[in-house]
Amino acid sequence: MDRTTNTISRSSLTVFCQALCEKHARQWPPSEDALALEFVEFFNLEPFIFFAKLQDLCKDLGIALTVAALPDCLRGVNYRFKDKREILVSSTQSIAGLQEHTALHELREHVEYEFKKMKMPVCKPDDREKRAEDFAVAVRVAAFGSKIPAILDKVSTIESKWPRRASYVGIGLLSVAYVLAVTLTPRLEEMLEIQKTRFPYRP
Repeated sequence: MDRTTNTISRSSLTVFCQALCEKHARQWPPSEDALALEFVEFFNLEPFIFFAKLQDLCKDLGIALTVAALPDCLRGVNYRFKDKREILVSSTQSIAGLQEHTALHELREHVEYEFKKMKMPVCKPDDREKRAEDFAVAVRVAAFGSKIPAILDKVSTIESKWPRRASYVGIGLLSVAYVLAVTLTPRLEEMLEIQKTRFPYRP
């Protein structure tokens, strides 16, 4: 997807969704992997997505992204009311990367609002949560993967054979470890929640 401007504004989410509808009109709806890749390219996300950067992006999009005390059953929640758009992420999420995952999950639901306004919904009522989860994982993987070709190009210029091979192996191991961490983080949180329910802490 060609991006005509580097300026992100409140209307950018609408522009992104309009461009996606045009590009994938013949094969609608797009997969979450395809949607995530387009999202990463359109908003030029960095390879490692941190919560503060997501707050900056959401602020530019007119969405308030904040950490708040939420009921234990909620990792995050989002809503729109007139011109107000907000995402709340639970303050009790202690696993590294989970707040970013939750923020992207809720942001995906804001994207779906835009598709519905255009009468081009991607999600069905029974798969909305799963697709948002898949999107949150896919965005982080796509952002990381988008920089790998440039890194490999630099490694290929290393003249010494063994350092070059070691660098390839290191990049491969780092990539596998990162993808596994991003994919398994929300599952680990679910397992911990189940364990807390079965074995509640008693001081």
